[in-house]
Amino acid sequence: MSIFKNGKSVSKSAAFALLKDLSVCLLVLTGATLLGCIFKAFHLADADIILLYIIAVLVISIFTSKIHYCLISSVIGVVLFNYFFTYPEFSLSAHGAGYPVTFVTMFITALIAGTLANQLKRNILIAEQNAREKEEAALLAQNEQLRANMLRSISHDLRTPLTSISGNASTLISNGNTLDESAKNQIYTDIYSESMWLIEMVENLLYSTRIEDGKMQLTITVEILDDIVREAVKHVERTHPKRSIKVDMHDEIVPVKADASLIVQVIVNLCDNAVKYSADDTDIYLSVSREREFAVITVSDNGIGIPEEEKEKVFDMFFTGSRRSSDSRSGLGLGLALCKSIISSHGGTISISENTPTGTIVSFTLPIGEVDLNE
Repeated sequence: MSIFKNGKSVSKSAAFALLKDLSVCLLVLTGATLLGCIFKAFHLADADIILLYIIAVLVISIFTSKIHYCLISSVIGVVLFNYFFTYPEFSLSAHGAGYPVTFVTMFITALIAGTLANQLKRNILIAEQNAREKEEAALLAQNEQLRANMLRSISHDLRTPLTSISGNASTLISNGNTLDESAKNQIYTDIYSESMWLIEMVENLLYSTRIEDGKMQLTITVEILDDIVREAVKHVERTHPKRSIKVDMHDEIVPVKADASLIVQVIVNLCDNAVKYSADDTDIYLSVSREREFAVITVSDNGIGIPEEEKEKVFDMFFTGSRRSSDSRSGLGLGLALCKSIISSHGGTISISENTPTGTIVSFTLPIGEVDLNE
């Protein structure tokens, strides 16, 4: 729908802006005139009334969208002053010899003041726009740097496992017939291990980008935490068959409100970290307890631990720290950042602390759910 004015089509928003500006002019000039009548009743000087109209033009310049209103208001202000406050009153004629100069001075003063106010308003708007553009440019630069860091990290960390896989595959192709079963099994194990590491990295990367882009759709349902934990442990035992995962559920069935697949991913990431940063002959401990309206899941190890100065940064994207894993891989620094994003989206918290005497404890919480016994 459009409104027609002078043969031109004007949108509703433009018509509203026009109506607003005209209303501002009418109200401000009317107010100045009424105040002028009060001033005159108290026998104040004409200069005080003229000042009212100059202030009115200033206000109109600030609260209207175009400078045309400043010019028009200056003219109208002169006419109103002449009509209501010069002798003879309620007439556009003026008998005083000095009134023409007064009118011209009033018009010029009002016009200059209004123009300066309009220019100041424009400068403020330009400054605000420049500030927004600089902020957007800084954010874009930050995103580009983040993307560059991601690509750099990916290219660096993918090179080693891909080289290992291609080298082992080449060995099998070239010398497969001459290798004994023990050597072949070792090569198969190495290829499988490197492949699983790549899959884990890619999964974390995909989850991270989806969460950062706001495209992660959570499917929150009431789940039995025992089932989620056991599914995660099975996954970890498949990828780390030589490591022992000790699970303590405290003989308690704990229902939680969660997206099961994402919480499985969190537990897998935490267990993988525990495996990477602890000796092969040590156990990984996973426990579940209930504290009021939250379930608490804890993954602990007896590994090398985390330096105190790095504990505040371990949940930051791409932070890998100074620790080296047992297989000398540093990773992309996505695992804990992903865990924090997932747990936060569930309304839980995640924290890290020292284990005694050595190692690391990572704990996170999930809200308790209610099981419908009628189902």
